[in-house]
Amino acid sequence: MHEDEARYHFQQLINAVDYCHSRGIYHRDLKPKNLLLDASRNLKVTDFVSSALAQQVEADGLLHTKCGTTNYVAPEVQTVVKMGYFGRG
Repeated sequence: MHEDEARYHFQQLINAVDYCHSRGIYHRDLKPKNLLLDASRNLKVTDFVSSALAQQVEADGLLHTKCGTTNYVAPEVQTVVKMGYFGRG
């Protein structure tokens, strides 16, 4: 993939994440396997099964659920679930 195409897809990813966050949806499992390209080479984000909704944020403003694929999940999610983590945008 050339740099210009990679930049284009990265911008699409940022736009997709921003769109989800603006609607109170936090994917929490972004990884290459969950990013697809359609026939027009547009990026599609898939697999929202591990997503969190704004309603799941507890009174302390943090999430407290363990989720995601072990090799891709942030270390703080694996180790401080009881303490909570900032898992949203």
